[in-house]
Amino acid sequence: MGTTLSRETRTILDSLAEDWKPAQIRDLAATLFRLADSIEQGWDGSNSQSIFRWPNRLHRIERNAVNLAWKAKCIHQNREKRRNFVPAALLAEPAWDMLLELFMQYAGGAKVSVKSLCHASHAPATTALRYIDELERLDLIRRERSPSDRRVSFLSLTDKGVLAMGSYLEEH
Repeated sequence: MGTTLSRETRTILDSLAEDWKPAQIRDLAATLFRLADSIEQGWDGSNSQSIFRWPNRLHRIERNAVNLAWKAKCIHQNREKRRNFVPAALLAEPAWDMLLELFMQYAGGAKVSVKSLCHASHAPATTALRYIDELERLDLIRRERSPSDRRVSFLSLTDKGVLAMGSYLEEH
């Protein structure tokens, strides 16, 4: 299914190709994926709310999710910087990249589309989809169909996934 680009879009893309480094263009693409996911979900920030949970380790992580997401973002950024110095194929940890992305989005109350998470994994789509299936089998993530578009599925961390990632981030 091809898309014809407008003259304005081609001009913007040409400018990006001339002035930006590949890593900057990839960051822009990831941001656009997140924006599309947010628009698809009708997310505006006001619908983000905490659910009461009995005080326990998971509750502590949920209360501190924004700070832990900041740590996850720093880890993610450092992982991205490595790609400037070492071939990406040598640094491949698609499942870890996906879990970091899901935790960062969890802190903001957002779910992530399968397509967006595949992109965040830095792996071929078929490889990323295998990891998504494995993470789902391990009950670290859950999949939900979009209510407005049955072709789209969203992924989010399960409580087990939040606990695993949050516990790691608390220690590092």
